[in-house]
Amino acid sequence: MTAVALPRSVAARITVRGLATAQRVIAATGAFLAGAVVVDVLAARGLVAQAPLVVAPYLGMGLLALLLLWRPGRLTAVGYIAGGAVLAVAAPVLLLAADPAAADAGPYLLNRVATAVCLVGAVSGRALSGVLWSSAAYIVAELSLQLGLMLAGSSGPSGTGPVIIFAISFVTYATLALAQRQSDRQFRSLSRVADEVLGADRRRALEHRAAGIVHDTVLADLALISRSPGPLTPRAREVLTEHLRIVADSTVAEPSTAPAAGSVLGDALLELAAEYQWSGLRVDVSGAELISDEVPGATRHAVLGAARAALDNVVRHAGTDRAELVAGVRGGALTVLIVDDGHGFAPTEVAEDRLGLRMSINERIEQVGGSVRVWSGPEGTTIMMTVPVPGGES
Repeated sequence: MTAVALPRSVAARITVRGLATAQRVIAATGAFLAGAVVVDVLAARGLVAQAPLVVAPYLGMGLLALLLLWRPGRLTAVGYIAGGAVLAVAAPVLLLAADPAAADAGPYLLNRVATAVCLVGAVSGRALSGVLWSSAAYIVAELSLQLGLMLAGSSGPSGTGPVIIFAISFVTYATLALAQRQSDRQFRSLSRVADEVLGADRRRALEHRAAGIVHDTVLADLALISRSPGPLTPRAREVLTEHLRIVADSTVAEPSTAPAAGSVLGDALLELAAEYQWSGLRVDVSGAELISDEVPGATRHAVLGAARAALDNVVRHAGTDRAELVAGVRGGALTVLIVDDGHGFAPTEVAEDRLGLRMSINERIEQVGGSVRVWSGPEGTTIMMTVPVPGGES
């Protein structure tokens, strides 16, 4: 069974999206609980008749959080913040209109909706997205809360709930962003070290080959000459001439026209990524330089064709300007992933006459004994192509 290590870029996206999901769950739960507390307070004061209207902003905020949790994306995030702004204004106005004494217990119930707005979370898989969206949500939430308190005629404090939630979100996402940036730097450094190690290994292999040539030719020829009692025979002269030619043509230097590290397929993947800059798509590549030259021609052409088709789909349908191509060899299998943070789609709902996924990707890979897996949703798409290759790591 082939084990594929999770690419660092995919792992980072999963971490950021997991954090954003947790924030939205907290926002929905907090809004509904705050609504329940409002009903309980009003009931204790004999104001049950006003409860449905007063609790509406809290329930509305909870529903917005559930919508964002169900369909995360830029459009729903904008709707979440805009709708939350309106509800953050309405919550203190309606609560204080029904029960002016509610402010005496502190600002907790007054700022619950604004606090939930600050839990919008990251929209894409990048930590920087969480920093930007959290900052925008906090500004809108704080301004809306202050407007609501002003309209309600309250002179009390607005509370620290929104700023605390914003500070926690900001610091967490900023820390993740710095960690991802540092990880990228370390990965580039490790890649350079790996290139140097591979180069040293190749040089040692060439030196061993040169030593073998000397052993098999020069030493053998010297032994032949020492054993010859007289002039060399014409056949012996031919052998010596051939051996001299082999030694003259041999070298321990690496070909100057070849890259320091890489392969036919690895170089082709890098060139493929570079082509798409003219389409407005930036493709970040990692792992291509570590692919060996042992990938068969048919497999190489299938992988390149499928990768091109996947990137074409990103350009045409994903609605994003960035994608990642991650390659690696493990367990006798070559794996190539195409990752984007675009709109996503439902693979099971692709029409039969849409040949891009079914023929350009699936059939190409299956024809060389490989397989394709697709994960897609509102936060992006990941296509993983796996093909068997000789000489893979076990």
